[in-house]
Parts: sequence; C-alpha cells; structure tokens
Amino acid sequence: MKIIFQISFLSLLLSGCAAMSVDQCKTANWTSVGEKDGSAGRESRLDKYYSSCQKANIVPNQALYEKGYKQGLSYYCRPESIFYEAIEGRGNYQVCPIEKRDALRSYYQVANEYYQANSEFDRSQNDVSYYLRELERKDLSSKLRDDYKKRLYDLRSNSSRVQYRYQDAVRNLERFKAEHGLN
Repeated sequence: MKIIFQISFLSLLLSGCAAMSVDQCKTANWTSVGEKDGSAGRESRLDKYYSSCQKANIVPNQALYEKGYKQGLSYYCRPESIFYEAIEGRGNYQVCPIEKRDALRSYYQVANEYYQANSEFDRSQNDVSYYLRELERKDLSSKLRDDYKKRLYDLRSNSSRVQYRYQDAVRNLERFKAEHGLN
C-alpha cells in the first residue's frame, strides 16, 4: 500500500511539471482553457499545451484557445483588476493588448510600489524581531552575538528610510484610490 501511495504521489509531482495532463488534453475545452489563462493574467501558454498534449497525439485548437484567451484578458485587463493584483505582488499589465497598456500602467505602478515598500517594511520588522530574539539566547557565541548586534544596528539605521518609503507608498496608494474611485 505504501509503495502504491509513493508511486501515485510521484506521478502527481511529475504531472505538475507539465502544463496539462494527457487526460486533460483529451477532454480540453480550448476556449475555456484560454479564457482561464487570460483572466488569470498569464502569458499565452499555448506552446506549453502543444508540448504537453503531443504525448497524447492531440493538437490544441489554436483558434478556440486564442478566442478564449482574448475574452479572459478582457476580464483581467481592467484597471481595478490590474491594481488589486499588483497590491498582492502578482499581475502584469504587459500581457494586456498594447493599446490598453498606457492606461493600465499607473494602476500597476502605484500598487506595485506599495507592495514592494510593504514587503521591505515587513521584512525589516521581521529581521529586527529575529535578531532581538537571537540576542536573548544564552548559548550564542560572542562572535555570532557581535555579528547579530551589527546586523541589528544596520537594520535600525536603515529603518527610517524603509519606514519613510512605506509611508510614502501608503499615501500614494490612498490618494490614487480616492482619485480613481477604488475601494
């Protein structure tokens, strides 16, 4: 039983490397597949599907995939979608049709700047907490203790810049949301 489970698990892991399994290739609704990729803001994955489905001697329907992909992008390539994806550190307005990119760029940039500043702020806070906890350890060597103190000093020296960048990003984000009617 354990061997069967391990083989099944290994098969699952290996199939995760392919864009699509053989069974998925056989039953694919190419319009839906394209729409799902487009609405997720992914680059077209049609080449990957060709590679995956080649094993089953199946050729993806390019016309149907592209129709679905274009429809999916129409959902994704809206200012609010780009904005909220970028706040989470995801998304890419550059997958959108070229004629929409200029209008979407500012939504992406403001939200992405916030995401970057917030990530840096969180990382800095976590690092400070980590080194403070480590310095409380009694079994810490003097060399490591000195190294941690130096790192903590550097983090604290840099904290005003990190905090300013974060606060500036929050102000810009809130101003942008108010100006563009985003919640």
